[in-house]
Amino acid sequence: METQNNASSLMVITVSTSIQLIDDQLAQVFFFINYVSLGQAINVFGILSNLLSILVFVKLGFKETSNISLLGLTISDLCSLVTLFLFNLCQTPEFYNLELPFEPYDVAFLTVGWAHVGFARVTCCLTAFIILERCLCVVLPLKVKTILQPRRTALTVIVIFPISYASIFPIYCTASLVYRFSQFRNKTLLVMAYNDLRLEMESVSSVVNNIIPVSSFILIVICTAITVYQLNKKSKWRASTSNICDRGDRKLEKMVVLISAIFIVCYLPCEILFVWMLIDPELRFDGQESNLFKVCVSVLYFAETLNASTNVFVYYCMSSNYHKTVSNFFCGAKKL
Repeated sequence: METQNNASSLMVITVSTSIQLIDDQLAQVFFFINYVSLGQAINVFGILSNLLSILVFVKLGFKETSNISLLGLTISDLCSLVTLFLFNLCQTPEFYNLELPFEPYDVAFLTVGWAHVGFARVTCCLTAFIILERCLCVVLPLKVKTILQPRRTALTVIVIFPISYASIFPIYCTASLVYRFSQFRNKTLLVMAYNDLRLEMESVSSVVNNIIPVSSFILIVICTAITVYQLNKKSKWRASTSNICDRGDRKLEKMVVLISAIFIVCYLPCEILFVWMLIDPELRFDGQESNLFKVCVSVLYFAETLNASTNVFVYYCMSSNYHKTVSNFFCGAKKL
């Protein structure tokens, strides 16, 4: 294989001797949209909106378990966006024009790219935990208060972070950064390369790396379906009651269902790619369909950016406490 690059390209494209489904020019279009322009603009908005959400949830306090869970989700989304922002930055033409002693895509993919994947895994688990929490509230309303308590919820959220993030570690057993001579640039560059353990570890790393998003995705779909069914079943009874607390719980449940629905839509391409990679062994970073793989990754990153950046609209529109707190922040800023 040869590696082609030029000063105006967005990233290194690995060209195989065989004909690829996606050529270099079409791949560059996807990279520009998903990494440099639209994707990065949404990413910046998401970083700012998640910083705002963290301030809001801290202000609301941690007496309610939902605030603790949503704060954890917001922190995870923020970390995934920050790492993805750095990855996108490495794909800009200006970054390539610096003539750095390494291939930007290779280094970014193995460092901040996989760091983003780690936090995306955390987001998967936290979203599953949040919808499971709401599902229990609907199915077991009388017992849920004894099961879900603030301290238990906080401990669960804290434990989810390292366990979920650890799922990406097997990749570092098979890949590393090494120095290799580039004929095109006529100098030695730092690039990503796989070691001899790849064939032995790939099946294990693939399962470990994907078991969390796949199982979380299935759990989210099941819990969302159960929650929606139960909400519809009890809607007539709840409409006839004047219990304000019950109505508040119903709004929270609907908000969580919407968050889960957005997650399902945005993470569905990830599950499709996982199945596709199981079927096609050439759909890899250095396989014969490397362009297609990199384009799919760019689409996944863009979808994950949307998921991490849109929750602020859900919070603002469906949570009266969140809405009031944000309004107070901006009103106080105007007075100053």
